[in-house]
Amino acid sequence: MPRVTELLNQIVEWVQQYNSEEWHKVNLDPGLTLEQIQSYFEGKSFTLPTEIIELYQWRNGTGYGSLLPSAESGYDEQEFYSLASALGLGEEWEQDFATVHVLPLFAFEGTYYWTVLPETQQELATLYIADEPDFDTSSPNYPSLTAMLEKQIRRLKFVWKIG
Repeated sequence: MPRVTELLNQIVEWVQQYNSEEWHKVNLDPGLTLEQIQSYFEGKSFTLPTEIIELYQWRNGTGYGSLLPSAESGYDEQEFYSLASALGLGEEWEQDFATVHVLPLFAFEGTYYWTVLPETQQELATLYIADEPDFDTSSPNYPSLTAMLEKQIRRLKFVWKIG
């Protein structure tokens, strides 16, 4: 099982166990197949890092707030963008002020979690977090999606006092 999927499944398991009342208010869309994901990138000059492919194979976001890792403030309600929505928002950002191809993944109270889409396939997706994405001066907050999820696992273990 891919590491991203393993970490997300662990978080979901703990949320259902320790925070189940809030979890049941949420509806995450089923994951996409690899073929569905690849169809979004036909003819594009960029691709998805493997970690992000794994994320969208796990679940394809949702149309409204969802419980996903908020690495800085516990487990809070966030928006997890579907791949189609994320690509659309990324295109808007590129037209308005981005100089690179970007993909927003999550949003939480006006803060965006996003990555830069590479031209060639790579394993890891560097993550940035910003209230208003400034693509020219932003510094990475996490070297990878895996690193963000691992930090969230450590935080949840501490907050919920898990073995």
